[in-house]
Amino acid sequence: MRFLIHVLVMFGLSAWVAVPPVIAGGIPSPFAEPETTRPGAKKKPPAAPVGDDILQANELPPAAGGSTGAIERETLAPIEAEPAPGPPVGAPSQTPGLAPPPVAQSPDRPPGEGTNGAQRPSQAQRPARIVPAPQPGVDEGSRIVMRDELAPVMAQDGTGLPYELWQGMTLETIEKAIATLEIPPRSPALHGLFRRLITSDVPAPQGGGSTARFTAVRAEALDRSGLIDEAAAVLARDAGAASDPVLAVLAARTAIARGNRDDGCRDVKAMNAAQGTLPPVLKGQSILVRAYCAAAGGQKESAQLQVALARDEGVAESAGLAGIDAFVTGATPQWAKGQTVGPVDWRILELSGPVDARALVETAGPGVLAIISRDPATDPATRLAAAERAARFNTLSPIELATAYRGFGGGDAGADGPAADAVKHAALFQAAEDEVTPLKKARLIRSFLDEAKRAGLYWPALQMIAPSAASIQRVPEIGWFTETAIEAALASGNFGGARAWADFGATLDAPGAGAPAFVHWLALADLADPGLAEGRSRHLAALEELAQRGRFTPEQLHRLATVLDALQIQVPIPLWDLASRTPQPNTGFLPETGVLSALADAAKKKEFGHTVLLTMQALGPNGAEGAHIISLGDGIRALLRAGLEGDARRMALEALFMGWPRAAG
Repeated sequence: MRFLIHVLVMFGLSAWVAVPPVIAGGIPSPFAEPETTRPGAKKKPPAAPVGDDILQANELPPAAGGSTGAIERETLAPIEAEPAPGPPVGAPSQTPGLAPPPVAQSPDRPPGEGTNGAQRPSQAQRPARIVPAPQPGVDEGSRIVMRDELAPVMAQDGTGLPYELWQGMTLETIEKAIATLEIPPRSPALHGLFRRLITSDVPAPQGGGSTARFTAVRAEALDRSGLIDEAAAVLARDAGAASDPVLAVLAARTAIARGNRDDGCRDVKAMNAAQGTLPPVLKGQSILVRAYCAAAGGQKESAQLQVALARDEGVAESAGLAGIDAFVTGATPQWAKGQTVGPVDWRILELSGPVDARALVETAGPGVLAIISRDPATDPATRLAAAERAARFNTLSPIELATAYRGFGGGDAGADGPAADAVKHAALFQAAEDEVTPLKKARLIRSFLDEAKRAGLYWPALQMIAPSAASIQRVPEIGWFTETAIEAALASGNFGGARAWADFGATLDAPGAGAPAFVHWLALADLADPGLAEGRSRHLAALEELAQRGRFTPEQLHRLATVLDALQIQVPIPLWDLASRTPQPNTGFLPETGVLSALADAAKKKEFGHTVLLTMQALGPNGAEGAHIISLGDGIRALLRAGLEGDARRMALEALFMGWPRAAG
């Protein structure tokens, strides 16, 4: 019995020695004697954290105000002792009368809740963080360590997207997501990302649905975007396109839209046989294709029969059906004002002779605009006007619009409206490219950009004129052109060129006191450049000074703070303070409830395609520039977390560029 009591006493004593006293909240007491300092104690290596303990040990405190912009589990912080009272590092000072920081809280999460749905622990409940000491020369504000992930295997198709692009999605969820989008997006950054997503040559999603159906979904999305050539390429890569009835209709429609009548009408008999198996949305298009092929082959009775069948099937009246009626009777085609004209409708109207494209330029969809811009039967001025409007839809790239400008041979003095404006733009562009004198070239470039800005084409115009701007010799006589050259370089992704022009501008006499001119453009280049390894915070002081001088509007300050926070760049406290003195802006696009939560979840799971589609839903058709700051921050943060850093930074540049402070006059 004594032996048993002795054993129990010794066991209790050893347990008391091994477990240090704790205070409220489970944090080891600061008064507990370290185990290694007691006589005879052996030094033990600390136990490696496991699972969630690793994440908790490296979690940062939330931004004040429960912001969704709080960086979670990815950014290392300096060594901290036990938390002391006061604001967390990087948060604004609690000056009396100031509101919390302006990074917005997502409506899908209650205040204080993290992006994973868990309630954030308070500052006092967090264990002290022990991390490596900062190394000399390393910019702590831009040190980003992405944890709990490996670099994805990239596709070998030139899109820069992962090979497992559609993991976590089924064909049904992809269809539903694309159906809710307004296509094509007006945002160049979103459009470029969506285009790469849909044209990527990667395996189809798992979990139901055939490869042919997946091809059909992608081809339809590209057709809605006016990207007819890309749709044809996607269909051509599918080996089952010839045998699948749905793909056969889509392939025929696409070939006809591209002007390849023989290819489009080759399998009309197969389409006739498969009519009963087509989904309702494609039955009308199949009938329209067969009517076109019959009319083009001189079979007027068969074409009339197809039109009657279409009306019996309840197909909505369209310019194509009216065009078949006109062709059969020899009348001039007529269609209702404002009626949608698709690519196949256009080809049907062509059967009766040249189409008056001037009447369609301002109402036609992206696909028809692309056709008109390349149609040799249309007058050159109207082709230019169609090309400009297609560029606003992002259906024509800046390179294609520049080619259209260069190919314009003059004339069309009687052009008016959009056609006259397009002729003027083309003349200025050609003159700017051909001029060799630096001063005259700079003036012509500025004139061209001013005209393009009034026409809503400033961003593509900057990309088009960037090579000419970069070729100008930097001399003091054209110092006024420095800012324009920086803008063109940033829009075209030439960050080295933007920095070179900013450095040149710093050698000139800067107007007014304060930081040298153009340094704030370096700050914008630093946050947008995906190739910059460190130093993203080095020019933020210039932004603080501009903000103090009132060069940013309150809304721009909120957007700037949101973008910096989403890119994991520490926001300077003066910017926090200035922004927090004004109410959070309530303008811009906000998605339906649940989209932002789903976006954060998809990014966390590395569901790349799902993240892109949800980002498009979150930002809306006008992209980062037109999004609410809540959507903006969550969208950039999701792309960054999913590993799409280049796209996240393009969104950030788009969000800030047009509102960036510029030289007066």
